[in-house]
Parts: sequence; structure tokens; C-alpha cells
Amino acid sequence: MRKILFKTVLHLLASVSLMFLIIIGGLFVMRQLSFQSTLAQADQLNKQGGISEMREVSLGGISQYIAIEGENRDNPVCLFLHGGPGLSLPYGISGRHQIETISSHCNVVYWDQRGAGKTFSDQKGDSDFTYEQLESDAKELIAYLREEFEQDKIYLVGYSWGSVLGLRLAKALPDQLAGYFGLSQVVNPKASERLLYEWLLEEFETTGHHHFITQLRQLGLPPYEKQSSQQAFQELLTQSNAYVKWNEGLPNVNVLQWFYQVFACPDLSIGEAYDTLFQASDKMLNQGNYWKQLQEVNLIEEIKQVQIPLYFVTGADDYICPVSLVEEFMNQVSSSEKELLVLEHSAHYFSVEDETKMYDWMKEKIKGAHTNEASDEEQTVGDVISNLLQ
Repeated sequence: MRKILFKTVLHLLASVSLMFLIIIGGLFVMRQLSFQSTLAQADQLNKQGGISEMREVSLGGISQYIAIEGENRDNPVCLFLHGGPGLSLPYGISGRHQIETISSHCNVVYWDQRGAGKTFSDQKGDSDFTYEQLESDAKELIAYLREEFEQDKIYLVGYSWGSVLGLRLAKALPDQLAGYFGLSQVVNPKASERLLYEWLLEEFETTGHHHFITQLRQLGLPPYEKQSSQQAFQELLTQSNAYVKWNEGLPNVNVLQWFYQVFACPDLSIGEAYDTLFQASDKMLNQGNYWKQLQEVNLIEEIKQVQIPLYFVTGADDYICPVSLVEEFMNQVSSSEKELLVLEHSAHYFSVEDETKMYDWMKEKIKGAHTNEASDEEQTVGDVISNLLQ
């Protein structure tokens, strides 16, 4: 009887091990096929006069990594600033040929910032830096891209926490930037958290999660001085619909696509993919000075005038960065142009259907500005010729 039981257990273990090896093998085959597809697309784009490549650049005295994708090198340059902080998804280097953004109208640049993605891995997990260092890195990168593409001005796109850096750069560098897009714009984290706290109480009451309500009341109103209290609040957030809007029991955001995006990126090793998804953001939130500095941001008080066009995109049900605070900021800031697009099917993360609408809107704004600029140049040449003939 014991021999039979022993053999049965061995067979089960062998079957499970075999199944595990088949799954792992299948994943690696899929990863390799995706590599080939991405590199083939990149090769074709480069041959057709476009650009698709990953580069190592020196910023702030360390090696950092960018990926560039565009159908025409003469198109405007658009630098994406990912959020997190420390989470280079979806707009880090793994986005090249993995997500559809605006590369048909721009040379899109994805950047794994200091403390995130491949840059985090290369620096052996260093997350001990300040906001000032990151802003300095960004200014160096903007100068590098302007020189590389021989363009006086480029566009910035700031996403979530990356939008703090983006909006401050928009104010600081009007002579180097053509326009700024703030996606899920962060305005005032402390005010956001207070509004979020009240919303969470209502949300958990509606869903019947009374034990979460008890935990919230024990924490009290934010902001929290203790790191443990902040972590507990963040954990409660993940139990709500604050990040993702649901439709008929299903999320509107394909989060699995983000995991696949990183896993299938030919520019990331397995270790770098793991760091991108898990390690970098966790270390930033628990150890980084940058995260602590971000908690003190209040752009409504800080920024009153920006000399370049400002475009903001926010989900109607974004309770992380509420629409009301974005509108309050827009009402008080002076700018050459400002516009807000509210996406009805999105929360903090954009739904698949709204992403298409958002990118089309962004293309339209960039194309319109580019067309007007070309018209102005033609008119200037025409005026010169007319004056000479008089």
C-alpha cells in the first residue's frame, strides 16, 4: 500500500513538474517570438525613414535608457514622462512597438527615469535621490533630444506622478517646449488624498465592505506622518475602484497587457523585467526621498503662469487625481492656450476605448500646431518677397 502511495505521489510530482516546465518553456518561446516581431517592426521602420531603437544616454552622471519610435525623423519629438513613482508603465522603454500612442505623428521618446525600469536595474536598485536630480536629468534629456533631432522645441507628456515633473518643466522651459500634455495630472496630493478618503468611505459603504470602513476610520484623515499608515491607506486604495473603472464586472483597463508589454520587451532581461514590474516602485515608495518630496507638491499655489499651450486629459471617475482639482488649477493658471479632455469611460488608468480617443486628440493638437507654424513661416517668407518687390 505504501509503495503504491509512494509511486502515485511520484507520478503526481513528475506530472506537475512536467506541466510547469511546459508552461515556462511556452512563455519563453512566446517571449522570443515577440522579440523577433518587435525587432522586425523596428528594422522595417528604420529602413522606411523612421526610427525605432533603444539608447543608453548619460544623464546626471549615470547611464539611463530611452526608447525612440517614430515613422518620420522630421516629425516633432514627444517625450513621455512615466509615473509611479518608479513604475515605468506603460510609458517606459517597454512601450516601444508594444503600445499604440502617437508615433504616427511624433518621434515618441520613452524614458526609464532614474529609479525606474532598466535604469533602476543598471544602477543596482539605487532609489536614494531627490526631485531636483530627476528634474536636472530631464533637462539634460530635453537638450539631448533637441540637438539629436535638430528641433528648437519638443513636446512633453507627463503621466500621473510624471505630470508633476512635466508641468514644472513646462513653466521653466518655454523656449525649449512646444506644448505640454498632462495625463491624469497630479495637482495637490494632500488635497487629493482628503477627497479620496471621503470617497473611499462612500465606496466601501456602497459595496458593503464595512471592515474597510473601520480600518479607514482608525487611520483617520490624511496626510499621514507614519510610513506604515501611508502604506495601509495605499493598500485600502487597491481594494476600491479608484484606479480602474469597471463595466459589467470587468475592468476597462487591460492590466495584463502591461505585464506582457514588459515581459515581451527585447530591451529588458528577465531580471530587468522583474525590477520594472515590482522592485523599483516598491523601493521608491518605501525608501526614496523623491516620494516624500512629491507629497508636499501644491501646483495650484506654485504655478500661476505657463507660456506654452497646456492640454490635460483625465478620467471622469479618477479619484486619485480628481477632475475638480485639475479644473481648479486650469481656472487659475494663465497660459497661451489651455484645454481639458474628460474621458467618460476611465478612472485614473485610461480604458482601452478612451485611449484611442485620447491619442487621436493629442495627434490633432500637435498636427494643428505644426501646420500653423509652417503657415507662419510661409507667410513670413512671402512678406519678405513682397517687401523686396515694392
